[in-house]
Amino acid sequence: MITKSNLKNIRIMAFVQVMNNVKSFLAKENLETLNLTALATAFNAQLSALEEAIKPLRKNENTAKIKQLDHKRDTLLMGFIKYCRLFQTFPEEASSQAAKKLIIIIEKYGKNPQKQGLREETAIIRNLLADLEVIDLAQAVTTIGATKWLEHLKTTNAELEKLHTERTEEQSAIEVGKTKAEREKMQEAFDQLVIAINGLSLINGKEKYQNLINAINLEIKEVSVK
Repeated sequence: MITKSNLKNIRIMAFVQVMNNVKSFLAKENLETLNLTALATAFNAQLSALEEAIKPLRKNENTAKIKQLDHKRDTLLMGFIKYCRLFQTFPEEASSQAAKKLIIIIEKYGKNPQKQGLREETAIIRNLLADLEVIDLAQAVTTIGATKWLEHLKTTNAELEKLHTERTEEQSAIEVGKTKAEREKMQEAFDQLVIAINGLSLINGKEKYQNLINAINLEIKEVSVK
């Protein structure tokens, strides 16, 4: 049984991606055998209407800039971490000990902080930079000559956060109009699809629908915890 279908609280682009994934799940099934042909056709038609409505969102000029800044800050963050690791074996004791202090703080944030989502990575970098402002750690940064790494990382992270916030506000404004209406219709189409799948699985046997049910449940679970 599909346990949840209400996705009203997730962001529009995440919602559209989930709907596209559901469309892919449906395409892998024999819809005629499952008695879902008409519902799937209506679902796909509404998804096309929603895709058309969100075209202005996809064209947002900030999106390209955000991708560029995200790549830049990943490079800076990983460069700083590698730089600190290298200095752990530096022949001068003061530098090697300073690097080891910094690595202890860095490792608090996991092995691959650059692989987190935009918001999560922004928060990680902001917190890391705050940690490194403590006097003894700031001195450690200076000792190994890593100050410029952090200056550039701080600037890039702040710029990305600003653009990401602006894009979110713009997307929210656009969704108030046509996009909001089409999203509501899409949610209704998805609700109807879920009700049908759950009902038909009880009537015709759960086995026929199990792969589809599992795929949709997993998709909803993943988007709900992000």
